[in-house]
Amino acid sequence: MVVLLIIGLPIGYALTALAIVMLGVSGASTPFAIAQKTVTSLHSFTMLAIPFFMLAGEAMSVTKVSKKIFNFAGSLVRHLPGGMAHVNILTSMFLAGCSGSSVADITGVGKLEIEAMEDAGMDRDFSAATTCASACLAPIIPPSMNIVLYASISGVSIGSMLVAGLTPGILMAVCMMIYCYFYSKRKGFPVQPRVRAKELWKTFVGAIPALLLPVIILGGILSGKFTATEAAAVGAFYAILLGMVFYRNLSFKGLMKICGNVGILAATTMCIMYGSSVFGLVLTTNHIPQKLCEFFVGLSDQRWIILLAINAALLVLGCLMDCTPILLILSGTLALLAQQLGMNPIQFGIMVVMNVTIGLATPPVGMALFVTQKVANISTSRMFKSILPFLAVMLVALLLVTFIPAITTWLPNLM
Repeated sequence: MVVLLIIGLPIGYALTALAIVMLGVSGASTPFAIAQKTVTSLHSFTMLAIPFFMLAGEAMSVTKVSKKIFNFAGSLVRHLPGGMAHVNILTSMFLAGCSGSSVADITGVGKLEIEAMEDAGMDRDFSAATTCASACLAPIIPPSMNIVLYASISGVSIGSMLVAGLTPGILMAVCMMIYCYFYSKRKGFPVQPRVRAKELWKTFVGAIPALLLPVIILGGILSGKFTATEAAAVGAFYAILLGMVFYRNLSFKGLMKICGNVGILAATTMCIMYGSSVFGLVLTTNHIPQKLCEFFVGLSDQRWIILLAINAALLVLGCLMDCTPILLILSGTLALLAQQLGMNPIQFGIMVVMNVTIGLATPPVGMALFVTQKVANISTSRMFKSILPFLAVMLVALLLVTFIPAITTWLPNLM
């Protein structure tokens, strides 16, 4: 597997090739059964939510609504100590509800956020680290493709998990803002003036159309008007309508380009998904899930020790792999482990998603880390050093979610 990835083979093909060789050598499956598995693994109404969420996020990114959200966030919190850092985090939290993509967040508004923080007297390293860390809110706050992936594979309700991700995402944002507050006070960064009510209202009105997207998605799921997949489709339609009719900065030609980009991204994701489904046959035939469960359960009689061990293992994996293959390969096994531990499946699922999301900002392969580094134009060593305090903050939020069930369960229980 490592050799195939080193020579540059895409991970979907690497998973499939490895699985076919192992299943062929062991005689555990036939070529027909393998081919059938690749088709049936994607033949799912639930999986349609993934390209629709991608389409909604891409449309929102292209129509430049991020600047309107940034201006509104600035009107709310820029007068606090560390104000522009808070604006950065709040903007990412709002954008998370629109795109669900950390990379889209960074590329869409990252440069604007970093420049605004520097103009407010903050250093570039801290500005870049704040941008990278806040972008990691996107895969947690709904709509989140990572949550859809985990829930669809593990059999947990997608709607419940999407709703459950809202509170942990806000918790993580609050933890980041607390750190930025005290860091800014210690460094003596200048405080921005408070905005007038008239300006606050103006920026709010400008951001309303964009802010309605997560309201439509979550509201539709919570009210029972449509499923998570239908919510994704409605969200994509609304995002396109917003660009073509309301803001009028999205042409038909631009829409075709968006569809092309999403088609490539969705195809890449689906390739990894069918590769992981075939690799799942290898895991099943060799009883790997059961053996992993026995290993973790046998570590201790104390559940908190087992949970710490699971978190540590996922964090290490997040340092070495992207979050999508981790979820696709391990979600089924992890769901079985949650069942054996007697843990709420929604809480456990959000814990897993938060773990792999932290990996986006973790050296050496964190996607958000390297995208931010390019946007900020700083060295790799400076980027790695500056992100460390934020990783500690995110780990605090992760531990709170791991050991306090109410954080993730109270909102889905209202459903």
